This record gives sequence, C-alpha cells and structure tokens, in this order.
Amino acid sequence: MQISTKTLLYMLFYLFNIISVNFQLPCLAQVDETNSSLRNPSSIIRLQNKYVFDVLPMNLEEVTDSADRIFSGTCISIEEIIDDPISHLEVVKYTFSIEDGVKGVGSQDQISFKQWKPTTKSAGFSINKKYIVFLYPDSTLGLTSPAGFQQGTFLVEKQGLNRGVTYIKNSVNNIGLYRNLRTQRTISIKTDSYLNNYISECSEQGKPIKYKEFVSAVRHLVKNQ
Repeated sequence: MQISTKTLLYMLFYLFNIISVNFQLPCLAQVDETNSSLRNPSSIIRLQNKYVFDVLPMNLEEVTDSADRIFSGTCISIEEIIDDPISHLEVVKYTFSIEDGVKGVGSQDQISFKQWKPTTKSAGFSINKKYIVFLYPDSTLGLTSPAGFQQGTFLVEKQGLNRGVTYIKNSVNNIGLYRNLRTQRTISIKTDSYLNNYISECSEQGKPIKYKEFVSAVRHLVKNQ
C-alpha cells in the first residue's frame, strides 16, 4: 500500500488535532498477526488491511469528559466526499436527527459532522439506525470522530418480550465502561447508587444497558464535570 507524503502529513495532522490530549492519542501501526495484543477488541480498531488505531481503554466517565457533543438520534444521511474542501481528505459526512441532546448540542433537532473516511471502517454509522454518539471536538480540519472510537458509539435497539425495552451497547459489549481496562479506574455516580451499581453490573458482565438508565447515568456524569 503506497501512501503519498501529502496524505501522510494530513493523516498525522489530523490525528494530533482530533484526539483529546488527555491520553487517548492513537498510534498508527502496522498489523502483526503474531502479536496477541492486536487481538484485544477493547483496544484495537482496525482501519484497513494494513493499519490499525491502537486506542487506550476509556471508562464511561472518561468518554464523557472527552466528548464535546453527546446525543442520541437516527442517522438520516450519509454523504461521501472524495476531496473535502477544508481538509482535502476523503471524508464521510453524517447527518442525524436528534432525539435526546445530552451535551453540547443545545436545542438542535439535527446535527451534521464530518469524519475522516478510514476511521469509519470500525467507528462509523449506518443509515436509519439509532445511536448514542459521543463526539470529540472538531479538529482544525473540521473533522471529528467518536470519543474512544468504538467505545463512544452505542447502537440503540429494542429487545425483550415484544421488543418493548430499549437497550444500548457498543461493539465491545459495554465492557470497560465501568472499569477502565488499563488503569482499573472506575466511574462514580455518587448521587445515584442504583445507576452506579447497574452500570457496573452490565459493564462487568458485558451486557446491554437499558437506554433510559444509560442516558441518565451520562447526564449525571456531565453534570459533575
């Protein structure tokens, strides 16, 4: 796979602008299939056949702190842009209708954002599906991505008898939301022990989380920032 100098510079510039300075800076590395660390779904987001983003684990509080926009909604439009006029990269523009605005979206009923196309391989969205999304601040190139990549994108689905209960889960089955898998730091919802214990139970067991309880937990974390 040949990468031009211009594209490589854009990639590096994008990475240093899009990721929060806390500790979530991913490392672009070649895949070594013999390296067992690359098989950990909680820390690896594959982009293409040859490259990966190695993303450090984040608990729900850290994902919430890193995001400047948090909302639930339905993806109503996906537009691929070959040469974005601002970043000059191949990007995907997503538009969502907002159901619940949790942080940074005010009273908007729609939101659009652009994401560098390679990051959409494992941290993208599908048309007409509902998600809870945690977005990093826009970079100087006008691009963003889910906070923690896979860790900050939650599919919303109805389950149970007659599909009457709405649940959320990310692609790593919510593992690590309560306890950071690297540092072992846990979240703390001091004002609601039920929510704190419920998120702990679901996350530690890798189970879907009820939508209302999850949104309430995130609102508590946002309020305590």
